[in-house]
Amino acid sequence: MHLKLRHLEVFHAVMEEGSVSKAADRLHLTQPAISIALSRLEDMLGFPLFHRSKGHFAPRPEAYLLHMDAELSILAVEQFSNRARLIKQGGTGLLRIGAIGAAAFGLLPELVARYTKDNPLVEIDLRVRSSHQISYLVSNGQCDIGLVEAPVAAPTLEVEQFSLPCVCIFPSGSALEQKDRITPADLADHRLVGIQDSNQVDRQVRAICAEAGFEVRAPVHGFFFAVVRRMVAEGAGIAIVDALNGCMPLQDGVSWRPFEPEIRYDTALVVKAGAELSLPSQAFIQIIRDEMKARATLPDVVPV
Repeated sequence: MHLKLRHLEVFHAVMEEGSVSKAADRLHLTQPAISIALSRLEDMLGFPLFHRSKGHFAPRPEAYLLHMDAELSILAVEQFSNRARLIKQGGTGLLRIGAIGAAAFGLLPELVARYTKDNPLVEIDLRVRSSHQISYLVSNGQCDIGLVEAPVAAPTLEVEQFSLPCVCIFPSGSALEQKDRITPADLADHRLVGIQDSNQVDRQVRAICAEAGFEVRAPVHGFFFAVVRRMVAEGAGIAIVDALNGCMPLQDGVSWRPFEPEIRYDTALVVKAGAELSLPSQAFIQIIRDEMKARATLPDVVPV
């Protein structure tokens, strides 16, 4: 038995409308076309669905038994069609993102909110891990997109690198707020909250301060830039962090200024080499690219 969707649509319309003529109007078909479709459906089923006599047309009990199944079948096809349309447009699916703390706190929440507003049916799974762990997850297909610290040396990954400026953050009301920019000499008079000795930003800070003739004091360290910002807000010291987290208008009692000489924080977007990316992945990657390009330079207006 090879039932066609059109047969089910005709049967459903007749059951819903109660007559062949009304079903014909509903489906924009002729009455003979409706009658032929019903007859073919009955032939395929092997039993009649309607009482037919002069001046009388009514469903048999068998028709009532099959009506609900016909309706569910039509709805399933419509759902299939709608889901396929959304997939084609990138509007549904699962997007798995792995990110280091800097991106997970300072970048992705805003981008995810923006993306899901237009794509509410796309599921997003955001995992915060170390760069090494994220690279492993992307290489093994457990994450679609990764945002890690650069450089990245992995033949199993395709890498797109970004460079972000860093800023000095300090408690609002500090004397540093009167300066247009912060220099190594300014760090000498303050307790510095570091990230970790192996972090690329900390290495640059230490090298710049050594060149300026003093050893930087960083008795407190945090693993995430966002955590470091919270410590600065509570008065633990000042810090050099990426602009993603440093320039966020959180109104948490933290101000920022550019640091000179410039310190950059290099990150990379990674995907599995040779992988065919889903439409949601492609769309979200473009959003990341656009945002990273926009944030490659510091805002013109420095909040007070």
